[in-house]
Amino acid sequence: MIGFVSGASYFIYGAGGIVGGQLSDRFGEVKTITAGLALSGVSTFIFLVAHNLTVFAIGLILMATFASVYHAIANSFISKVFQTSMAEAMGIHGTGGNIGYMFAPTIAVALGTVWGWRVSFLFFGILSILVSILVLKRSPPTVKEMRAEAKIWDIVRIPELWTLIIFNTAIGLFYKGVDFILPTFLKNRDLPSLIMGSAVSAIVAVGILGQWLSGKASDRWGSKKVLVATSAGTALGLLCLLAIPLPVVGILIFILIYGFSFYGHQPAFNSLAGLITPNDLRATAFGVLFFFSFGLGSVSTAIAGVFADRYSLESALYVMTLFSLAAFFLSFLVPTHTKRSHKK
Repeated sequence: MIGFVSGASYFIYGAGGIVGGQLSDRFGEVKTITAGLALSGVSTFIFLVAHNLTVFAIGLILMATFASVYHAIANSFISKVFQTSMAEAMGIHGTGGNIGYMFAPTIAVALGTVWGWRVSFLFFGILSILVSILVLKRSPPTVKEMRAEAKIWDIVRIPELWTLIIFNTAIGLFYKGVDFILPTFLKNRDLPSLIMGSAVSAIVAVGILGQWLSGKASDRWGSKKVLVATSAGTALGLLCLLAIPLPVVGILIFILIYGFSFYGHQPAFNSLAGLITPNDLRATAFGVLFFFSFGLGSVSTAIAGVFADRYSLESALYVMTLFSLAAFFLSFLVPTHTKRSHKK
């Protein structure tokens, strides 16, 4: 049951990006992102009275629903404020996210150990509310507050966006599957406990460098070139994990190449999406892209799990590698550099 609740909340987290994007394109980024952060934080107070699975599920799903608006709106906001150095700004934003992703589990475990798991949720909820206040007070307006309602049909009529949607779907079909399979795969390879325990954190740490450098490189040499290079690196990292006979060497090379490349593709991808979409549809466009990666990406764990159960962990990773190779070939088809008018 808890697995079903987690899967449902993860799908809602991805699908909510579309709704959040449309709300943002209608009412403005600052108002929408502030409401999403604040309501997501308020939702954590439900865990104070969560004494059964039903109440816990309600809290988790509400938290995922309100938190889901963030990514699409943040990317839209950044793309409008930093039009001359868009990819670098995307990279810095992603770097901050990776730093938080690294330390959040440690903070949650520490708080949970001392005061109980409810306090862990409450801490991040209060932090989210405080950040929403900061966003409301500090963020400059980018476009007028009210505008015509953005429609999904307006998004799908942008031909260049379809290539990014298909590319992002390929990304979604492997990255969560890799996260799901990797700990068990490393355990079965009899690797030192230090490597097994720190592998995921090390990938995220290397990703911090990847986000920052690829953002700068995208602004200098073009986002498509960086996207092709990082897509190749992602597939190569997975192949090294599977093909190198020495497990320790294989995992170390995998961490360096995969971590840098997977997280490095994000600034290049997001800046391309910002370049090919007009201002008044941009948040909705990012919401659609977010759904195809995060929402449909929830299928990735199921695919990986089926292959791992029926065949082997290696076969599951080979399937994930095939999806990463598909993303690599699709990266050649994305637009090179498109500058549109910032009006619909």
